[in-house]
Amino acid sequence: MAPGRRTWLWILVGVVGFGVVCIIALAGFGLYFVSSHVEAKKSTSADAFRAFDEARARFKNDKPLFELDNRENPRQLRQLSEMPTSTTRTEVVWVLVWDPDSERLVKLSMPFWVLRLGRQNIDISGDGVDFQRLKLDVKELQRVGPVLIFDHVSTSGERVLVWTQ
Repeated sequence: MAPGRRTWLWILVGVVGFGVVCIIALAGFGLYFVSSHVEAKKSTSADAFRAFDEARARFKNDKPLFELDNRENPRQLRQLSEMPTSTTRTEVVWVLVWDPDSERLVKLSMPFWVLRLGRQNIDISGDGVDFQRLKLDVKELQRVGPVLIFDHVSTSGERVLVWTQ
């Protein structure tokens, strides 16, 4: 092989090696991110109700932004654009889900910086409840501060609570 071809071969091997290292680093970051933002555990119904009561207590008697109608389609109860600007800036969307059949309580936190990376609307979906793209604007959610987005109990006992903090 001529010296020129060897140089190109080493450059190609270096670029491919760098790409593999980047993919491994990205996978590692993804694993770390999920493990630090998702908590799923076995729970008794009493512990689950306590977790929901603690999360819901922040909002006292506030209505959520959305509720499900008889056909389980989301219906907006309050408009974000009509809500006053808060002095508290929200940084995280929280989702708390209780599945009584498997006795699992799942708590998910999604930082707004992650939501801003992609689309500017939040699409929320969960097991047992079809949220059908609520189309919540990230900037508007941050503007209004902490707000209760969704609180639903299904006929089978599943409960979903979504809020910003």
